[in-house]
Amino acid sequence: MFDTADQSDVPQLLRLYRRVYGASYSLPLGTDPVVMSAEIASAGTIWLVARHPADGVVASIIATVDPHDRLGKVQGMVVDPAHRGAGIARRILAALAERVLAGGEVDSVYATARTTTVAPQHTFLGNGFHPMGVFPNLRRSDRHETMVLLARYRDGVLDRRIPVERVPSGLAGLIDATAAQVGWPDPPEVVPGPDQPSPPCTDPPTAELVDAPRFVLDRFQERIADPVRRFYPFHTPNMMLVDTDYELYVHLSRRDGYCALVAAAPRPMAVAEHLDQTIRQLTDLGAMYVETLVPLHAFAELSVLLTRGFIPAALYPAMRRDGDGFRDYVVMARTVQPLDFRGLAIDAAFRPFTEQYIQAWTQQYLNTHGVYR
Repeated sequence: MFDTADQSDVPQLLRLYRRVYGASYSLPLGTDPVVMSAEIASAGTIWLVARHPADGVVASIIATVDPHDRLGKVQGMVVDPAHRGAGIARRILAALAERVLAGGEVDSVYATARTTTVAPQHTFLGNGFHPMGVFPNLRRSDRHETMVLLARYRDGVLDRRIPVERVPSGLAGLIDATAAQVGWPDPPEVVPGPDQPSPPCTDPPTAELVDAPRFVLDRFQERIADPVRRFYPFHTPNMMLVDTDYELYVHLSRRDGYCALVAAAPRPMAVAEHLDQTIRQLTDLGAMYVETLVPLHAFAELSVLLTRGFIPAALYPAMRRDGDGFRDYVVMARTVQPLDFRGLAIDAAFRPFTEQYIQAWTQQYLNTHGVYR
């Protein structure tokens, strides 16, 4: 039986996460009863559990909903090892996705799935989720972990995408991979752009780091008033880099080496010539993987990122509502670690995204003689 989690389930949920992940698991959602209780009580969280008559809570899944951005995010799906193989994961995910999308307040829901096994990928793909991209070296655990992106939509949303006139040629592979999954009746023109790698800038960084999360968030809300420029679902900045002509707001998790470039003031292009120094600073702070979210129609911004070592990792069609239509967004990623796909289990549905990433990475970091830059 699937049911909404309540406060009395926390002890059983703690035991479930311990059985699934072992004593080394450290994420608060699964180890910290205070955080778990707060999430269960949060209006922005949908937490479902599967109850067994004899064994109690045997599965758990969580979705975080952002009503302002009209998006949902699936996370934390676990099934007791003793109850796997009976289709519980598939059915609890279906129940969650339908609940998130049924009310009409959310247009799409997305998730990242691990590549240590294809089972989670198959669970999402079997529930109407579309492949959207691949994130090599996204998270640092015992090794740098590759994840895949999937999304499911409310009926009719994909039919209302706002056309994009042109994109830089460096996105051609990602455009083709996405079109094969969700269709593209009016694809953008792929045109040559300044997307060849530029020589790395060796100037020393000059930006000052502000590591004060509450101040940074207040400053971000004050300086970035435009809702379009603030669009980065489920991410809030906790640091900022300040220079004479720009402020760059970032979210950095030192625990897993993940960093997102959330927004910049007075405008994104103000950071363009400082990207190499910025990446060096963030790497020194522990960022092994850096990504940013860019509208597909932002030709100049995408072109600059392509010249500064960022690779198009995923494309999220119809991610943001704009009037009666929906805007597409691209996840541009830069990892300081060489690619290593050994031992990964990736479903064939993600093969076009993996191949385009490898090709783009090769063009970016290998010269014509196959020598690593």
